[in-house]
Formats: sequence, structure tokens, C-alpha cells
Amino acid sequence: MPLKLIAGCETTLPARAASPEHETVLQGLRDRAFMMGERYAAQQLRADREGSRPELLAFLDAFQRQLRALGVPMFAHCLVRDSAAQDAAYAAGTSKAQAGESAHNYGCAVDLVHSRRAWDLTKREWAVIGHIGKDVAARNQLKINWGGDDGPGDNFDWDPAHWELRNWKALVSANFHKPARS
Repeated sequence: MPLKLIAGCETTLPARAASPEHETVLQGLRDRAFMMGERYAAQQLRADREGSRPELLAFLDAFQRQLRALGVPMFAHCLVRDSAAQDAAYAAGTSKAQAGESAHNYGCAVDLVHSRRAWDLTKREWAVIGHIGKDVAARNQLKINWGGDDGPGDNFDWDPAHWELRNWKALVSANFHKPARS
């Protein structure tokens, strides 16, 4: 599925914030000099993409292009998580899902973090990242849920680095897809 980054133009991305408030927040997230370095380049290869759903990778690639255009260094910390890693995350309290219960186990989720500050962003900063990601998903007609939108009744609590395919459970059921194994 070709991505529609902007109507009528495949290579041009909005390089401005959606609002003056977003622009103020983005100033604190930008680090164009860091994005020119080796560490940033290495971070882009950190997460193993093997086993990830093509539509998730399409979202991630479009989201990353938009963030780069805005000068915000982010990278995929985790895409696919095998059963052992999922159980370890659950035991450590960094995930509320056991093996087989997480979209990561099926290549249907990505955790995207800031290259210099990791998860250490303010709620306002995460809200701007969330706005950008949701805009990218909408422009590309991709059904994505953002962990920053979760409420008390959802499957996982506030997890603003987390993005998952909205229909991941149906995709898994339809394909009889087993979780990644270690």
C-alpha cells in the first residue's frame, strides 16, 4: 500500500508544527545536530523488524519521516517481543501483558522513544508526539491506537511510547498467528 504523506506529494512533509503551542513544545524535543550523528543512525537499526506486520512498518516509516522533517529524533525501541522477553517485561512491571497477550508478540506494536531522553518526556511533549502520530496514521488511512489515549478501562495504562494496530487481535485470529518464541 503506497503511503500518502501529503495529498499529491510523496516527498514533501509538513516541517511546521500544527499550532503555535505545538511549536513551543517541539522546540524542546528537537535536536537536528544529534540526528546527523552515528548514535542516531545506530538507533534507527536497534529494533528488529522481522515478524512485524507490513501495515505497522508502513506507519512507523511514515511517522519517522515526519519526525525527521520536524527535527525530532526518535527511534523504535521495540517492535516484536518474543515470549521470554514479554514474560520478563511482565515480571519487571514494565508490561501489564503476559506472553501471548501483547500486540508486540505478534508484530503488531511499536514503542517509539526520544533518542536523547527515551521515555522521559512531559505529558505535553508526549501529547504533541501523539498528535503527530495520529495525524500520520490518518493521512495514510492506517488504523493505529496510541498508548497515550488509554484510559482506566483499557487493556494497558498510560504508555505514550506505545503504538499498535487497532485490529491486531482480529488479524492474529484470522491468521492463526502464534506469538514470537525465543
